[in-house]
Amino acid sequence: MPLIVFKVGKMTCAVDGASVISIQRMEEFTLTPHTPDEVFGSINFRNHVISILDLRTVFGLPTRIKEYSDFIKMLDQRKQDHINWVNTLKESVRNNTHFPLATCPHQCAFGKWYDKYDHPNKKIMFHMERIREPHNKLHYAALDVAKIQEKDCPEDEKNEQIQEILRQVENEYMVTVVGLLDSAKTIFKDIYQTMLIVLEDIQQIAIAVDEVVAVTNLEEVVVEKESLMYGSIVQRFLKGKNDDDIIYHLNQEALFKRLMNNMR
Repeated sequence: MPLIVFKVGKMTCAVDGASVISIQRMEEFTLTPHTPDEVFGSINFRNHVISILDLRTVFGLPTRIKEYSDFIKMLDQRKQDHINWVNTLKESVRNNTHFPLATCPHQCAFGKWYDKYDHPNKKIMFHMERIREPHNKLHYAALDVAKIQEKDCPEDEKNEQIQEILRQVENEYMVTVVGLLDSAKTIFKDIYQTMLIVLEDIQQIAIAVDEVVAVTNLEEVVVEKESLMYGSIVQRFLKGKNDDDIIYHLNQEALFKRLMNNMR
């Protein structure tokens, strides 16, 4: 019988396809008060209220909602960093003082994150690549200002050239970077959508996962060092596409019991 393979954080897991009666995006749900964090809430499924077990919380990971919220906070902070960067550059020109912030685009907090970022979604990577050029130009503008300040030419000429750079920095480069960071929030929201897999045994439950990636048959492997990692939740280990890829085949009975225990 084929398995339903899905992602939970960086983990790849699977459940028996025979027990799966629905796979759907989590849209509307009802929070369940006075229950552990593992119980995400409940949904109305075919005129029945069924509870949701959040596998991220089960495996000790932050929820999808919190992860997205933290990501948005990071983007907002990096956006504000660059607004402050431009204001500091303008102030240093106005006061004829040394500019103290990063002039290399790879050294600011966003640049350090950006250089390491990778994602399999081509749409996301295309959008992120669009930030590179204006972000580079913004930072290198501070070096251009410093070069002009050192030139041996009339002050009026220097000021005119510097003001033109500041105009480009504020009205072109910064506007583009800030706009792309804002629009990234909408694009990234699709990544953080939660999927529900509805299982049926004696009763129905839903498990919240990041994304469903395949319906397939997989070969069992022996993995001694991880055999006790998640106790009864994992019933066996399966071989992924590569030799190093381990897929956790979840024990559905244990998932049902875990949810029922949390609901007591």
